[in-house]
Amino acid sequence: MGKYSKIAILFHWGIAILIGTNVLLATLADDLSRSASAVFMNPHKAIGISILILSVARLFWRLGHRPPPLPSKVAGFQAFAGHAVHILFYVLMIAVPLTGWLMVAASDKAPPIDFFGLFAIESPIGKSEALSEFGNEAHELLVIPLFILIGLHVGGALKHQFMDRLPFLQRMWP
Repeated sequence: MGKYSKIAILFHWGIAILIGTNVLLATLADDLSRSASAVFMNPHKAIGISILILSVARLFWRLGHRPPPLPSKVAGFQAFAGHAVHILFYVLMIAVPLTGWLMVAASDKAPPIDFFGLFAIESPIGKSEALSEFGNEAHELLVIPLFILIGLHVGGALKHQFMDRLPFLQRMWP
């Protein structure tokens, strides 16, 4: 069975680690005052921008580099479901950070995003509380299907590895 390229593996695990980190940071910031939550939300925002950039780069990489073929033992519906999950992952890995950025960029209360102390990312749009609120609602709603997809993705990989006895984890392992 074929293995993904080193670049694809780096994108996969790098983005996965950043998403996990952002979930943790958002969870830690929950129910804190605005000033106390900034300790967690400032890196959350910078990591979100990083996820957006890496996801777009990963998408372009993927368009130019075909993944290894699935084993012939993977049934038609399972192959279709796997492809559908991957397409939805790309959509959500771009949409979730974009809606978060929209929330911050349109808010008249939020300062520019501090990108790890290197530079500030100024708002590319005008201030609009309605647009900011839309970004907030969309951001919070879109993480739900993202979590579901993560569960399906991990569950599918483990099922193929341990129940079907196919070396799926080795395909994406560094």
